[in-house]
Amino acid sequence: KYPPVSSERERSCYAAVFQDQYSEFLELQQELRSAQAKLQHLEALLTSLPPPQSQKEAQVAARVWREFEKKRTDPGFLDKQARCRYLKGKLRHLKAQIQKFDSRGDSEGSVYF
Repeated sequence: KYPPVSSERERSCYAAVFQDQYSEFLELQQELRSAQAKLQHLEALLTSLPPPQSQKEAQVAARVWREFEKKRTDPGFLDKQARCRYLKGKLRHLKAQIQKFDSRGDSEGSVYF
C-alpha cells in the first residue's frame, strides 16, 4: 500500500501517517506492557502458592487459574497485540520508505527521522 516515495508531497503524506499512527502504537504498546507485567506477576504468584490443603482450596485455585487463562486469552487483549504488531510493521515500512527517499538526495532532510 505504501510504494517507494517519489515526491516531497508523497513524503509528507507518509510522514503524516507515520506520526498519526506512531502515537497509537506507543499508547497500545504501553497498555500491553502494563497488562503483560500484571499477568506475569499474577502467574508468578499462582505458581508459588503451596499445594491446596482441602477440596475447597483446590476449587478456588482452579477457578483462579481459569480466570487467569481467560484474561490471557481474552479476544480484546489478543486483538490489541495483533494491532500493535501490525502497526510496528507498518511504521517500520513507512520509515524505511521515507529514509530511502531522503537518502536519494531528493529531499533536503528529514523532519521526523
